[in-house]
Amino acid sequence: MLKKMFLLVLLLATPALWQNVLATERAVEKQATPQQQVIEFYHWYMTHIERLPSADPEDKKTFEKYISQETLDLLNKINSSENPLDADYYLSAQDYGDNWGSEISLLRESIDDTHAEVDIHLGKTDEFEQTLYISLRLEHGVWKIYRVQDKVTDNDLSTWVEPKQ
Repeated sequence: MLKKMFLLVLLLATPALWQNVLATERAVEKQATPQQQVIEFYHWYMTHIERLPSADPEDKKTFEKYISQETLDLLNKINSSENPLDADYYLSAQDYGDNWGSEISLLRESIDDTHAEVDIHLGKTDEFEQTLYISLRLEHGVWKIYRVQDKVTDNDLSTWVEPKQ
């Protein structure tokens, strides 16, 4: 009798269990890949670069959507110090091409558990262009840009030391 009741409960619960499994799978499918996060960020960033940085709360939310909080905090600290960055950190450059927001090419993507690397190329070949090497971290189930470097300047925020007062 107990065995029959267990089977009955199991049969009745099965549709609910499958719905939970399917909902979880859909949520995982909707999660942006590191490549998608990087391309979406750079498309947004280049579209809005003329007015950035801004105090607009929507811009702040967008940065928080794509950029690691640790990186945002460190950039704020550096840029409010006596020795702020002399180039745009996200572009690793002082200037940019008009087509960098529309001409974004993926060169490489590598994912390892909670870390990823995405290399992109901004601009068209033989024109004003930039290649970036971007490190991401998985934070609360979302891929976030953690570090941006280029072949030439190799800006590494982790080496920044706060000036002593």
